[in-house]
Amino acid sequence: MRTSIAWLAATLLLSTSASAAVFRSPNVKLLSTKTFKQTVQGSDKLTVAAFVAPWCGYCKKLAPNYDKVADSLKGLVNVVAVDCDVDQNKQLCGEMGIKGFPTLKIFPGGKSPAEEYMGAREAKDIITHATSRMPTFVKRAATAKDVDGLREKAKSKPVSLLFTSASKVTPLYKALSTDFYRQMDFYAARDTKVGQDAMATFGVDKVPALVILTSDDKVHKYEGPLKYDKIRAFLEPFAGAKASGSKSKPTHDDL
Repeated sequence: MRTSIAWLAATLLLSTSASAAVFRSPNVKLLSTKTFKQTVQGSDKLTVAAFVAPWCGYCKKLAPNYDKVADSLKGLVNVVAVDCDVDQNKQLCGEMGIKGFPTLKIFPGGKSPAEEYMGAREAKDIITHATSRMPTFVKRAATAKDVDGLREKAKSKPVSLLFTSASKVTPLYKALSTDFYRQMDFYAARDTKVGQDAMATFGVDKVPALVILTSDDKVHKYEGPLKYDKIRAFLEPFAGAKASGSKSKPTHDDL
């Protein structure tokens, strides 16, 4: 009996190792049929999903670049993999229309339909596409008057206000807005549009700068490093509760 149990345990271990061996990064989440719906369709964040088989040569070729994607976008998007060679996953892979390996799909967030990624399989190309498709709940404060009006908005709901020189919302701020949009309003104001005088009323003299406006008319300025996990921890008390999503530190950490 002990021999049988030991043999079964070893078999299961080898099976799991073979499934996980395609990707080396711990930031690639290996999903099953049971965990896929909750992790992907139950998340507001964008998901990049690789449908693979451990014997697939093209999957092994993709692996180093996919590991880089997962490490670079950790915390910003979900990067997952499904082993379609596992019996319990075959129905899921069939439902997803998987006909060859590897197949990459982009899930925009929530229950929005997936799209197949048809671009180049280099890390930088996948990252560029994924970040361009990320959902965002960030609104623009285009003038000094708009910025000043946020004080009134903060009386009913905390406001996260980012002063920036960037013309586009960055992946980091998009991810944070997705984490907390139910509890806070998110705005971005470009320094050249609102002016230094308007920024100075919030105690800001350079960009990027992040402040939180609260109902007591106080301005809370973030002073830490521009890292996802640090800023997320800073926002949590103002949101009133921890939002969904894992704490992590991506390399795409510019505000």
